[in-house]
Amino acid sequence: MDPGLRQALSRVAPSQDTAMHVPGGSVASHLGTTSRSYFYFTTATLALCLVFAVATIMVLVVQKTDSIPNPPGKFPLKGGNCSEDILCILEKAPFKKSWAYLQVSKHINKTKLSWNKDGIVHGVRYQDGNLVIQFPGWYFIICQLQFLVKCPEHSVDLKLELLINKDVKKQTLVTVCESGAQTKNIYQNLSQFLLEHLQVNSTISVKVDKFQYVDTNTFPLENVLSIFLYSGSD
Repeated sequence: MDPGLRQALSRVAPSQDTAMHVPGGSVASHLGTTSRSYFYFTTATLALCLVFAVATIMVLVVQKTDSIPNPPGKFPLKGGNCSEDILCILEKAPFKKSWAYLQVSKHINKTKLSWNKDGIVHGVRYQDGNLVIQFPGWYFIICQLQFLVKCPEHSVDLKLELLINKDVKKQTLVTVCESGAQTKNIYQNLSQFLLEHLQVNSTISVKVDKFQYVDTNTFPLENVLSIFLYSGSD
């Protein structure tokens, strides 16, 4: 081939090395751009899901509160006292049809606890340690008890049981005095709550195995049983 023609062709056709060479920086840049795009897409998707979830919750809250009239009076919460806070919440709450707030009797002589009859009872009946339901529906039940144990030479099991129609529906168990220190005083709080659908004449009661340890002197206002009708069936 003529030398001049060969030189001209070599100028027009790129070499094999030039055609196959791709700079490493270009590949890394392309991969980095793809990763960032995927990250931004994922972040945007999660943000939209979060906004949708919050919006759904707000709609449910508005639907629940729109049908509830403003409660009369103002009842500021009293910090530092759980039972008083519960009472204040119940007094301020819009569900007034059926609720109760009782403090435990000072004279406890059996595992089934009795409650002071001068407690607040509205739309529900108290009889022989039982709260008797008068309106069907979903009830929220709360019980809180304080115990004072002067440790004997053995461990002590404290158990609180919530009963519906004499059947145990919820219970809490804790063991204290495991070290066997005889002079050590143990203050123990037990609490339990339950959401249960109840019919008319259903009964609610509380049992404690070691009733002699229920402290009615140090914290007499901290031993309470409270219920309220959350959603009626009628």
